[in-house]
Amino acid sequence: VDVAVMLSEGAVARIAQGSQSRVIGTYVKSPLRWGIHVKKGSPIQQPKDLKGRVFGVSRMLSGSHLMAHVFANQQGWEPATDAPLKIVGTLDGAREAMASGDIEAWLWEKFTTKHLVDTGEWDIIGEVPTPWPCFLFVASAEALASKEEQLQAMVEITKGLCDEFKANAADKTVQYVSENHALGIDDAREWLDGTEWACSLEVSQQTFVKTQEALITIGQLQEAVPHQQLHAPICRVV
Repeated sequence: VDVAVMLSEGAVARIAQGSQSRVIGTYVKSPLRWGIHVKKGSPIQQPKDLKGRVFGVSRMLSGSHLMAHVFANQQGWEPATDAPLKIVGTLDGAREAMASGDIEAWLWEKFTTKHLVDTGEWDIIGEVPTPWPCFLFVASAEALASKEEQLQAMVEITKGLCDEFKANAADKTVQYVSENHALGIDDAREWLDGTEWACSLEVSQQTFVKTQEALITIGQLQEAVPHQQLHAPICRVV
């Protein structure tokens, strides 16, 4: 693999832990929108009421683990005691654990779980957007050494396609998203309205700072590394 689109926190974690790949730019500059879900009919109707309740996570060091800690920190809580965690594996595991009462909250990308809200299985009581742009371009050391021009061309071409997708001519993008991703037309439009593609060979310095701060809180990183160790020379830090 020469190049990949990776969640920002995943890319930073891998590179900070020794991967020879490097960030070359930002793909999506808007945040990933994590929904705070509870069982339908739960007495918990506000995020602040989740203090001390059990949060389900797919696995330790996962996005659901990371964002449960981000949420707890935003609330001013002590994550270990105020947001205890239970590993439930997949989304289906979360559904079973929520139904049985083993967990009382589940953080997951809100559009992926929207069908469970629509069918009355879960309620969504809030959102936790990632405090950083959600997707980065990452290239291998080999590709950076031998294919730098092609990498730059790929990002430029991708930007044109993403601009066209975002423009939603004749509502075709909204229709496509609705038909292929189990979303109603209104939800597809909300997703498109809230998604901003950068497709640029730039990354904000705060992306590196905030992802590392969060990764340290869950113990995936022991300390932050300088941003110069995370990105390639073709990537401009702004």
